[in-house]
Amino acid sequence: MRPIVDAVASEYRDSFTVARLDIDANRETNKEYGGNGIPAYIVFRNGEVIGSLLGAMPKQAFEQRILDILE
Repeated sequence: MRPIVDAVASEYRDSFTVARLDIDANRETNKEYGGNGIPAYIVFRNGEVIGSLLGAMPKQAFEQRILDILE
């Protein structure tokens, strides 16, 4: 998924920010946001969780799901 996430982050760098969290080094943060699987993606707006994605998926699906959440 890393190449897909990096590609989407690059394509949409003017629209939203993609950040990574090392769950091994940040176990409490992972628990706080309910990270139940790997890979897990949490979408925030103004510091609030507005959606999440779980599991690997093709680029087109990943991109569309993020865009749908951000609508």
